Amino acid sequence: KLLGDLARRKRFDFEWERMVFAHALQRLLEPGSDLAGSKWIETVHQPGFEKLRLPHFYRSLGFLWKKKEEIEEALYRRELDLFNQDLDLVFFDTTSTYFEGKSLKGWAKLGKSKDHRPDHLQLVIGVVMRRDGFPIACEIWPGNTSDMKTLVPVIQGLKKRFKIKKVVLVCDRGMTSKANLEALTAARYDYIVGMKMRNLVEVRDDVLGRAGRYHDVNEKLSVKEVRIDGRRYVICYNPEEAKKDRHDREAILSKMREKLGSGGLKSLINNRGYRRFLKVKGGSAEINSNAIRKEERYDGKYVLRTTTALPAGEVAEAYKHLTWIERLWRELKNVMEMRPIFHWRKRENVKGHIFACFLALHLAALLKRKLAEAKLFPQWDEVVRDLSQLRAVVVELGGEKYLMRSPLKGCAGQVLGAVGIKAPPLAQPLASASPAGGART
Repeated sequence: KLLGDLARRKRFDFEWERMVFAHALQRLLEPGSDLAGSKWIETVHQPGFEKLRLPHFYRSLGFLWKKKEEIEEALYRRELDLFNQDLDLVFFDTTSTYFEGKSLKGWAKLGKSKDHRPDHLQLVIGVVMRRDGFPIACEIWPGNTSDMKTLVPVIQGLKKRFKIKKVVLVCDRGMTSKANLEALTAARYDYIVGMKMRNLVEVRDDVLGRAGRYHDVNEKLSVKEVRIDGRRYVICYNPEEAKKDRHDREAILSKMREKLGSGGLKSLINNRGYRRFLKVKGGSAEINSNAIRKEERYDGKYVLRTTTALPAGEVAEAYKHLTWIERLWRELKNVMEMRPIFHWRKRENVKGHIFACFLALHLAALLKRKLAEAKLFPQWDEVVRDLSQLRAVVVELGGEKYLMRSPLKGCAGQVLGAVGIKAPPLAQPLASASPAGGART
């Protein structure tokens, strides 16, 4: 409805709302270029898609970006309910995407590439999510912007745009610079942040070295609270992760002993994973038992810092939720590909392309919630595969045309039921123009 209202103000000569829907669906189902998208929609039985053409793909994106904040705020308000009227926990994560060509130079920048393409111009994209996995807003920065520098503008944007009474920002270890924590405090936001255990002296020596009993939260999590000069830390311990850490380290040490026995010293020194457990003297080397003992202190542990008054167990559970959000984000990025983004696009079109990915993420999060409410937990690729096999086919019998659908396969019927959609009838008279043969519904 909102997209329809916005389009009427602009007076497009095509259905802009359908075009935005097509952009989001393409990101989820058939990621590719706009040219590929204009061919893909010809295979989809969806009212309004048959009138869309390649120029509409290009012309729709700049306006989509201009209306970004209005759309984000409308989606945010729509997803509120009686039990979630205020943001409480907010999760923040970033990714990057790169470009072919140099025409966006000056806006896109060279930087640390998460796609392992440091030779290409790129952008950094941040997404803010609620605790239930729903994206609230996305932001874009030049590709040389570090994760630690993105937090301040995000905080300012949240405070300005959304009526927030109380918020606890949950971030991973990449966001824990002194400047970021000071900015959070200045904005009067509580936070729960992961701390680097090995590189921060206070955490490594004082926090982890503090004696005290752990308290069980559940069979996979125990916590211990430590306070140092008014700073509150929570040490979290997972016995299963500790067992895995020990197993992984023993596997490394076993390979090291094998290589040392066969004269493979050079390969050990050149391998960072091996080198940390190695003591080299002259032309010989041996396993560094002191380094092993130090590493054992970290088995199954992670350290959090928080300004909240939440019990230590709730602090740990909130941070564990960030892990779930990050896993969801990675999973959806795999199917919701942003690339390819070509060099000849206008800046606003590139931003609109990225925002279409945000809308696709919102659709996917909504579907995942509906499935969870129905106690269904299929893999995402399974959902896409089974729904993609639902076809609309036109047949002619006795001079009459009928629209037939293919049988439901796999989890397709359950997915339709979970979102409250009745499966189309197996056959129905077709009075209007037919879709392309074999089009997907």
